[in-house]
Amino acid sequence: MGKTIREHDLIEKNQHIVLGLSGGPDSVCLFHVLMSLRSQMEITIHPVHLNHKFRPGEAERDQRYTEDLCDRMGVECRTFTVDCAAMARELSVTGEEAGRIARYDAFRETAEDIVSQLMAQGEDEWAARRSVKIAVAHNAGDQAETILFRLLRGTGTDGLAGIAYKRDERGFDVIRPLLDVDRKSIERYCADHGLEPVTDHTNNEAVYARNRIRLELLPFLEENYNENIQGVLLRLGRIAAEDKEYIWQAVERAYTDMAERKTGEKPGYRDAIVMDREKLSQAHGAIRHRLVMKAFGEIGLDSDISEERLKAADAIIGKKQAPKVVEFPRGYRLEVARGQVIFSKST
Repeated sequence: MGKTIREHDLIEKNQHIVLGLSGGPDSVCLFHVLMSLRSQMEITIHPVHLNHKFRPGEAERDQRYTEDLCDRMGVECRTFTVDCAAMARELSVTGEEAGRIARYDAFRETAEDIVSQLMAQGEDEWAARRSVKIAVAHNAGDQAETILFRLLRGTGTDGLAGIAYKRDERGFDVIRPLLDVDRKSIERYCADHGLEPVTDHTNNEAVYARNRIRLELLPFLEENYNENIQGVLLRLGRIAAEDKEYIWQAVERAYTDMAERKTGEKPGYRDAIVMDREKLSQAHGAIRHRLVMKAFGEIGLDSDISEERLKAADAIIGKKQAPKVVEFPRGYRLEVARGQVIFSKST
């Protein structure tokens, strides 16, 4: 794990690490390792536990375990309780997605509180935010499952990169120090250190698609097609991640050259991103499609952009006749008019 931290610049000295601590083997292993490194790295660990209320009895057991573990290790565990089943109904999402939203809400609230405390001690806001990171315990098995899951759903090449070691989540870096560590090594570490993590029985039920991939599909592929299927998927992810990084560097350069943000560009619309139609039409499709995604991401649409809509955008960007419009999800639109491509959202 130390090698992963160094190679991907995940943690620096004197940083505050908000750590998602479910009580399962992965998060308990990460917690214990970071606690053992805290003096050497001069870091402060802030464990956060979320009681999802999904499994009455077991959820409370998990909460007690994490709070007792933190107490034994000499740190305070910040616990949140959220009725994620009710949240899922309210937001019209799956229980799994509601749990994720609730977890990251808890992580961000804790991170914001730490920033406020640091600012009260005299740090400027930029330095305070930079010093806080959110650590989650995805491992190599999770990475392989994610890549296969995305492949089965028809992902593009960016999706084949899998889970990132570090990415921005609402203003804070989310880091994954265990991403190169396999599950057996994690379980062995917990056993060697007498940690006795709790077990979520739903992880062994082939209910969710990810569970079926882990419990049924990967073992089937390993037995019948390639005994090193996990290693193959991880290698694919590393290659795709390198390609993704290179392409997005080119996208960032092109975006800086082409894009301009304007306020009140069109009546009834909020901030808009504007690009020159000729320049955008001449960009390679791999770059142009990502420029379209980045422009929409800048004004709030960072998902649900289908290949069908990108192809529709290509069709009007490539023609000089205007005006033309392609509607995107949630009120966003791309319009070609007066030699410009305008990305906007209705108010």
